[in-house]
Amino acid sequence: MFLVPSIGLGLLFAILLGGKPSRVQAVQFRHSWVVFLALAGQLALFLPVPLDLSSGETSFLHCCTYAPLIWFAVTNVGVRRLLPVYAGLALNALAILVNGGRMPVTLQAAHAAGVDTFRSVSASASHLWFLGDIFAIPKELPLANVFSVGDLLIGLGAIAFIVLVSLDRGDSVRTLAPSRLLEPLSLPAFRRLALGKLISQTGDWLTFAVLVGWTYERTGSTAHVAAFFLVRLLPPILGGGLAAYVVDRLPKNRLLVWIELGRGVLVAAALLGVATVDLPLILVALGLSGILAAISGATAPSLVPTLVGNHRLAGANATLGLAKDAAMAFGALGAGFALSSVGPTAALSVDLLTFAAAFVLFLPLRALSVTDGARGNGTDPSALHYLLSSRKLLLLVCSFAVATIATGLTNASLPRVLGSLGFGSGGYGFGLGALAIGLALGGTLVGFARIGADAGRWIGVGLLVMSGFFVVLALGHHAPTAILVIAAIGFVDGTTDVIFDTIIQREADPRRYGAIFGLASASFTTTMLLAVAVAPIMNLYLNPHGVLLAASLFLVAGGAIALFRTRSWVSTISPESPVQAQIVEGTS
Repeated sequence: MFLVPSIGLGLLFAILLGGKPSRVQAVQFRHSWVVFLALAGQLALFLPVPLDLSSGETSFLHCCTYAPLIWFAVTNVGVRRLLPVYAGLALNALAILVNGGRMPVTLQAAHAAGVDTFRSVSASASHLWFLGDIFAIPKELPLANVFSVGDLLIGLGAIAFIVLVSLDRGDSVRTLAPSRLLEPLSLPAFRRLALGKLISQTGDWLTFAVLVGWTYERTGSTAHVAAFFLVRLLPPILGGGLAAYVVDRLPKNRLLVWIELGRGVLVAAALLGVATVDLPLILVALGLSGILAAISGATAPSLVPTLVGNHRLAGANATLGLAKDAAMAFGALGAGFALSSVGPTAALSVDLLTFAAAFVLFLPLRALSVTDGARGNGTDPSALHYLLSSRKLLLLVCSFAVATIATGLTNASLPRVLGSLGFGSGGYGFGLGALAIGLALGGTLVGFARIGADAGRWIGVGLLVMSGFFVVLALGHHAPTAILVIAAIGFVDGTTDVIFDTIIQREADPRRYGAIFGLASASFTTTMLLAVAVAPIMNLYLNPHGVLLAASLFLVAGGAIALFRTRSWVSTISPESPVQAQIVEGTS
């Protein structure tokens, strides 16, 4: 069911990404004719006009059609890019065989897809039901049907195979290699940066979650909680603007150390505020810490090229992205445990230790010798002028800023969306968990990939793909499918985030890294804040699915901006060339 549409999508993506789909014809398969034999058999068995066969005979022959497919997979196992397809085929075959020739299906999925007749599937099949058709394409969309985990692997595997083969340059360098994600970690300086950011960002989430929980427990006031969220969003806008001014004028490696020291002092102030129940002191400390966090957020990616070299950028950015996702999980879980067992004072004391640990990890970075070309001297045009004068970078930042509006609308509306699907009060947590998993997987995949000079095309394509997922989420009424789609949104978002950082590091003047990352952070936070402010008004006049459809339009706009004059995005810096500012590798 997924194969033919997936082939079409794979060809479309390959063309949009600048590949050559004709390269697929050069791939040599063994016994490819058996695939057509098996598919012809399945079509004959389940045509609208059925054959004159009993139910048992149909089920037996259905099992038999998988024998040639398994044979094809075994004889072509050397084509590693098809491994996801083979895995999906094996899972489907297993589910069908153990259920006597019928694929299990849930009635909820069938209802969501508008399927009311069962021929190749059975609602009564119970063995390995989780491998059956438990997901649904909404009946409001074309090709509505139920599908399984195996179908998903087959579809995604077919798309990935076509795209990877089409983008293959014909050299000996693999398009995907897990070693690319690990290469930056072989450098001691980058290990310190990655570990320090993981610990520091875990402290961020721990502090925020603990203070929000403690405040609500004491006051029972959602207004006080809202004040914390405003403090969480507003200061980073100022911090991003300050980052655009100071990061390129100061030694980045030393700036990280100073920031962690300052944030540790602010956490100590927040700890004093908790001890004395001084809410204004807590809010001020949290706000100032947010400003410093925004500056640190612009400093780290600005420093990455000087630590790892240009050819390791994607792997390094993916590693920092994974650290960010892990920090969110660790910090939130740690806050929940702390508030339920040891209390806020002990939790903030632990948080103080996280900033102390990050300070110790960053301290040796001060001794690294950065070439003069890595820092601006303060006489260049303003940061904003530089961004406005660089159309390719401006389009990149604008596309993400517009797409962030969709993110803000969704974050504010997601509890209502998932609540309408029957998740209850825990729905938002399930949704965030699925999103975090998707983000981690997407970032990991990009870390494996060879990011070429034309990688910017994926930004536009990815945003358009995300808009499609938003439409599916908006039209769907099936809880498991909604969680799957949210994970898919996170997956695509994770890939675009890493590529965004990589493109800036390759195409921007190294003396302006801090300016671009700082202004980008400020613009994203601003559009996020505006979307969160508008979301309650939209929810008054639209149902939750209508809000998601509106959000998808912003993703379409962001994707269109990203694809506009994509040719101008091709980097003038070779992916394999060194960056203009370099630190000696191996220095620790």
